[in-house]
Amino acid sequence: MSEALSFITKLRYLIPTIPKIGYYNVLYAAYYKLSKKYKLRKYKFPVKQSVEGQFYNSIDLKASDYWDEWRNKLLEDATLIMNGNFKWFSFHKFQLSKIPNWFLNPFDQTQLNGKDRHWMDIDDFNLNTGDIKILWELSRFDWLTVLARAYKVTSENQYRDRINDLLNDWSKNNPLNAGPHWKCGQETSIRVMKLINTSHLLDQFNEPSDALKEFVYHHLSRIEANIQYALIQDNNHGTSEATGLYIGSAWLIKCGYKNENLLQWKKKGRTLLESLILKLIQPQGSFSQRSMTYHRVAVDTFTFVLQMMQRCDEQPFSNEILDRLRHLGEWQYKMTFGSNGDAPNLGSNDGAMLENLHGGDYRDFRISTQAFFAALDQSRRYSNPEVSEAMYWRFGSESMSWLLKYPDLPTSEILDNQAIIMRHGLAKIFVKIPEDTFRPGNDAFHVDIWYNGKCIAPDSGSYSYNAGNLSEKFKSVSAHNTVQFDDHEQMPKIGRFLNGAWIKPIEIGTVVLEDKVMHWRGSYCDYKDNVHTRSITLTEKEITITDQLSSQEKAVGRYRLTDEESLARFSVQNEESDKSKAEVSLYYMQKQQVGLVEISAVENQISMTYVFE
Repeated sequence: MSEALSFITKLRYLIPTIPKIGYYNVLYAAYYKLSKKYKLRKYKFPVKQSVEGQFYNSIDLKASDYWDEWRNKLLEDATLIMNGNFKWFSFHKFQLSKIPNWFLNPFDQTQLNGKDRHWMDIDDFNLNTGDIKILWELSRFDWLTVLARAYKVTSENQYRDRINDLLNDWSKNNPLNAGPHWKCGQETSIRVMKLINTSHLLDQFNEPSDALKEFVYHHLSRIEANIQYALIQDNNHGTSEATGLYIGSAWLIKCGYKNENLLQWKKKGRTLLESLILKLIQPQGSFSQRSMTYHRVAVDTFTFVLQMMQRCDEQPFSNEILDRLRHLGEWQYKMTFGSNGDAPNLGSNDGAMLENLHGGDYRDFRISTQAFFAALDQSRRYSNPEVSEAMYWRFGSESMSWLLKYPDLPTSEILDNQAIIMRHGLAKIFVKIPEDTFRPGNDAFHVDIWYNGKCIAPDSGSYSYNAGNLSEKFKSVSAHNTVQFDDHEQMPKIGRFLNGAWIKPIEIGTVVLEDKVMHWRGSYCDYKDNVHTRSITLTEKEITITDQLSSQEKAVGRYRLTDEESLARFSVQNEESDKSKAEVSLYYMQKQQVGLVEISAVENQISMTYVFE
C-alpha cells in the first residue's frame, strides 16, 4: 500500500511539472525508454570494426615563444602520463600501466563486468564499478592534448608515439557502439572536440591522417543517430552533441573526407546549435543548468565552436546569437569572485573542464573566460600570462597583446531573475533566486559570502552523482546556506534529476544602496505553504542576514564557514545555535571538512552577522 501511495504522490507532483518540462520532451523520453527496453532502436547503432593506424603524424616545429612557467608545468604533467600516472576530474592522480585499463575504477580497483556489451544494454546507474563518470573520465581524452602540447613544445617523438599507442588501444578495446564509452553522446562529442583540437595543435588540421578521419566519422555516426535524446534534456548534452555533429562534419568536409551524410549532418548540427543558444542561454547570460561548472562547459564548448568555425571557413553566427554568447561569457566573468579565479560552487559540480589546453587549476575560471573572449572578438579580459595559456594555444602568441576589455561591474545586479550579485568594497555576495524556467534544485536563497578574494561561506557542491545517500546529502537543501523546514526538501523528488512542485518566488526585490549600506529582500512559498523571507544588509565591514518565516514547522538555518577565523567572526542573534562540521566538495569525488553553524528559528526568525574585519 505504501509503494502505491508513493507512486500516486509522485504522479501528483509530476503532472503539473510536465508543461514546464515540455510535453514533447516527456513523451519522447517515455518513447525512448520503451524503445530501449524492447530493443527497438538497436539496429541504428551497429557495432563496427575498430579503427587502427597512425592517428597523428610527425611534426618538426617547436613552440619557441612558449612561456617558461607553462612549459615546466606541461612537461611535468606529460611525464606523469608517459609513466602511466593519469588524472581524474582534474584532481585525483592514480598510478596505472602506461597503457591503462579503460574499464577500471581506480578509486576502488573494480573492473567493469561485461565491457563488450552493446551500450544500449548497459545501465549506467547499476554498474559493478559504481559511478559511470569514473569510467568515462579517462575516455574524455584529456591526456591527448597534454601529450600533443608536449610534442609541439619539444618535437620529441615519444609523445606522438604514446598518443598513437593510446588511441589505438582505446579504439581496439572500444569498437563503435560496444561498451560504456559509447553510451553517452556528450562523452562522444567531447572526444571529437579533443581529437580536432589536437589536429589543430599539431598542424594537421587540413591534412589529417586517414585513421583520424575515420575515427571521427565513427563518433559522428553515434552522435547523429541519438541526438534527439540529448535535445529533450534542455542542457549541455544538447549543446555538446550539436557542436560535435556540426564542427566534426565541417572539419571532415574541409579535409576532403568523402561521405554523403556529412553536408546534411553539418546543417543539422548548426541549426540545432543556433536554436539551443537562444533557448538555453538567457538574455543576461545565465545558462539553463544554473551550475558554475556546467556554465563553464557551455563557455568552453562555444570557444571551440567559434574558433573552429573560423578554421573551417564557416559563415559567422548572426549578431543576435553572438550577443547571447557575449552575455554567456560576461556572466562567467562577473561570477569569478576569487583572487585565484575561483567562483561560487553553484549547482551541480561534476568535475568537467573541457578547456584543458593549459596547466592551471580546475577552479580557476579565468582561463576559460580568457580563451572564450579571444574566440568571440579577439579581446582579452585579463592581462595575466598565467591565465592565457589556452588562448595562446588556440590563437598564437599574437593573442597575448590583443585588446583588454573589462565589462561593467555595477555594485549590484540581478541576472535573469536567477542570481543576485552584491559588491561592496572587498565583499562580494551571491544569492541564488528560486525560479522555474528550467529544472530547479533545492538551493533557494542560498548565499555565498566572499571577502578580499576568499570564499568565507561556500556551497557544498555535488561530490558524486551515484554514491547513494552521500549523493542525496550533497543535493539536499541542508547542503546550502539557507533555511530548511522540518527536515524535508524545498521540493519533492520525483526522479533522479527531477523535482516536483517547483518553487516560485513571491517577491524578488531590488538591491538598494543608502548611505553606504546595501539592502535586499525576497520571499518564496514552498509546496507545503511555508513562506521564507530573506533580508540582507551589507556594509563594507559586515553582512547581516535575517530570515522571517511563516510556518507551523520547525526551521533551521545553516551556514558553512571555511575556517576557524570565519567561525570567530560569525555571530548569531538567536540563542539556539550549534557548531559542528560539514563537508564541501570542490572537485568531483573529493570532499573536505569545514565548519557548520546551525541556527534554530526562534519566534519564526533566524538572524546572523558576519564581521569582515
